[in-house]
Amino acid sequence: MIFTYEGMKCTIIENYFCEGDGPYVKITDSKDIDKAYAKGFECMGHPTEIMKKITKDEYLLLLKGVSDE
Repeated sequence: MIFTYEGMKCTIIENYFCEGDGPYVKITDSKDIDKAYAKGFECMGHPTEIMKKITKDEYLLLLKGVSDE
């Protein structure tokens, strides 16, 4: 499922390194890489894994469909 986070289309990763270490948002459009880095996202492994850990509150808002745009 695709969500909008800080104006970028993202997917949610609930766990990345181990169980319970998330949630993270991962950008889905490579055109947003510079914007993502400026907003605190990091390359988490592969060049296509530009992600940021988010709070539980942000996670719940995304699941409810609340956009920040």
